[in-house]
Amino acid sequence: MKQKVSYISQIYEYSARTGNLKAETVGVVKGEKHFPVFEGNLVFKPLTKSKPFSTPLFAYAEVFWSWVINEYFVPVPQYQLAVCKGYEAETEKYYDYGTVCPMIYGEGEHLMNLLEFFRKYPDDKVKINDYVNYCQMFYDYTQILEADYFQTYQELAEELAMQILISILTGDQNYHYENIAFVCNEAGEILRLAPMIDHEFSTYFMFPDSMSRHLYWFEQLQRSIAGDEVQPEEYADFTNEKERRLMEKSATCLHRNLIYIKEHYPKVTDVFLKKLDNLEADIRENKEMFYIQKNLAYPDHANSNVYLTGKARYKDHDEEKAEIYETKYGGSGKEIHFDIINSQIIYEVKKTIQQIKTMLIS
Repeated sequence: MKQKVSYISQIYEYSARTGNLKAETVGVVKGEKHFPVFEGNLVFKPLTKSKPFSTPLFAYAEVFWSWVINEYFVPVPQYQLAVCKGYEAETEKYYDYGTVCPMIYGEGEHLMNLLEFFRKYPDDKVKINDYVNYCQMFYDYTQILEADYFQTYQELAEELAMQILISILTGDQNYHYENIAFVCNEAGEILRLAPMIDHEFSTYFMFPDSMSRHLYWFEQLQRSIAGDEVQPEEYADFTNEKERRLMEKSATCLHRNLIYIKEHYPKVTDVFLKKLDNLEADIRENKEMFYIQKNLAYPDHANSNVYLTGKARYKDHDEEKAEIYETKYGGSGKEIHFDIINSQIIYEVKKTIQQIKTMLIS
């Protein structure tokens, strides 16, 4: 019998940290993050005031999916809800609340993500210079799997193919090249593929304060899995041409990933489908086991627009704009109704499972 996931918060004092983990972004979005590390090599990952559409459910998504993935698919580090007292006062741009999870590499090891890898070892099949780290889009991994490295190292390719399939199940709208990494030794030699992390942009957990926005993005997930041809002017509402082109690409890429993996990695596909059947059966027979539990010590209101204030203040360094957004979008937002959220998550995950199975079995 699988053990139900815990949503109890771990409480830390920022002053009691044993060190800081430096996380550097090297893509289009550049910057450094210094996350506090606590005893047991546990890393506190705060929710960020400038991260698009961030709400407390981002943290719940990390806990939920790390549990589901670990129980049903592949080993991954387990996230827990966490509060780090004093962190917001020290950093300003982060909240005191977020999650905590174990370090995913050991002493003398470091990570090299796919963007770094293909910049260091270019491959004509991978148009790495076209890569964009953009929240709320899906990514095409067929080029990556066609690369010489993954064609040579089939075991790593199979592990990546499984991770891609899982990311489609989770409805991950930010499963980009910088969230997939190799673990390397001090000499830079690749040791293994890092386990999956960073599950916060799960479609099912987004926009708890706006049903219309939530349904739109769930429909985009379904659309990308189905892979129907993009119609002229379908994304005309996206007035920014770059964003419109990204959305048009995103609209079919999950379908391409599924079909490619089905054709080139049949053993991985079979294993994934069997694991998916087990998950589906447990959801059907004991859906309450998958309900997220409201933590009374954790924020319970959502405001998907408040990030605009944080972005203006901490990324754009435009205090005037920040004050305008603060006036317009200030406040804690709407209360998160966990009974509604749970019904919604179960319903949508079940629909996604059925859709994925249709694509992979037909």
